[in-house]
Amino acid sequence: MDTFGASELKRLTGTGHGTCISIFMPTHAAGRGGQQDVLRLKNLTAKAERDLLDQGLRSPDVRKLLQPVRDLPGEPSFWEKRSQGLALFVADGVFNRFRVPLALDESVVVNRRFQVKPLLPLLNWHDKFYLLAFSQNRVRLFEGDQFGCREAAVEGLPENMEAALNYDRVSRNTQMHSAQRGSEHGKQGAVFHGQGGEREIAKDDLAKYFRIIDASLHPVLRDKQTPLLLAAVQYLLPIFRDISTYPHIAREELPGNPDHLSAHELHARAWPLVSAWSDASQAAAVAKYQQLAGTGKTADDLSQVLPAACRGQVETLFVDRGAHRWGRYDAETNQLQWNGQADTAVADDLLDLAAVQTLLNRGTVYSVEASQCPSPPICAVLRY
Repeated sequence: MDTFGASELKRLTGTGHGTCISIFMPTHAAGRGGQQDVLRLKNLTAKAERDLLDQGLRSPDVRKLLQPVRDLPGEPSFWEKRSQGLALFVADGVFNRFRVPLALDESVVVNRRFQVKPLLPLLNWHDKFYLLAFSQNRVRLFEGDQFGCREAAVEGLPENMEAALNYDRVSRNTQMHSAQRGSEHGKQGAVFHGQGGEREIAKDDLAKYFRIIDASLHPVLRDKQTPLLLAAVQYLLPIFRDISTYPHIAREELPGNPDHLSAHELHARAWPLVSAWSDASQAAAVAKYQQLAGTGKTADDLSQVLPAACRGQVETLFVDRGAHRWGRYDAETNQLQWNGQADTAVADDLLDLAAVQTLLNRGTVYSVEASQCPSPPICAVLRY
């Protein structure tokens, strides 16, 4: 799977690409249906070639433009790591390809801008989360969403407690026995007996260890509002909560030793919790739209929604992922012209454009089925 996030969206939707070709297709998981996927790609490439010629491009220029697409089946390392869908974006000097966990419908769009609406579910921040899996013996931070968990590289994140505190077995044992005998002022030191194969350890050492973990996470989590799930044996969880400076630790937890759980197994445990948050956020957004309808703080006419999105006025956008509205919009003159047909030589998908502008202006977009859109095919809650 390849990453498609806000930075990729901004790069693709910038100006100056000239003629843009967007190709979407479903694919089979690696090891199955390879030849079928290659044939589908060849057919879509042939369609893109016809569309380019119909728009007046010279045959040699068309061949040069599409050559990277024709070469793609010859890259075994890329082709063998397919996901559920493939998205290709091609222009003069531009070739971006994304293997994504979305079963994309077949389509080819030749236009003055790239079409990205089929990939919008990948940008839904409401289903994104961090997961910290930790014990005395191992520490991992994962970035997750509805499609899976990916381990994040974190500079300075200790490998384990021994590496973090830089003590050897002899000093650790001495420290442990000292804690058992007592601490200053004759008070008994807190000692925790390990679970799942962990050694018993003094609470002070755990606190030092967790402060090091917390400090290493700070550059990654700074200014984020993404929920952080904790996965650890039960007695470690409240200690880490007391130490952590991150304000968005989730109330829900994944108790138990996570050391031998794969990213897939951790995601299987975490996603039911996160899915409930995501569904609740979307339901709250729908309720807010319905509450504000008729007050001037919402819009459900594309001729109102699109200019508002371009001005950064849209707070939350709902768009029917399967719908299209074709036309042209000039943001400088605020002129919208309807085309009515998918003639991409003279028209844009205005729903796609509204969604992109909302995201670029830090709004939230829900790309949903028509039945989940409060007023299909598009409606918005406005910031002002």
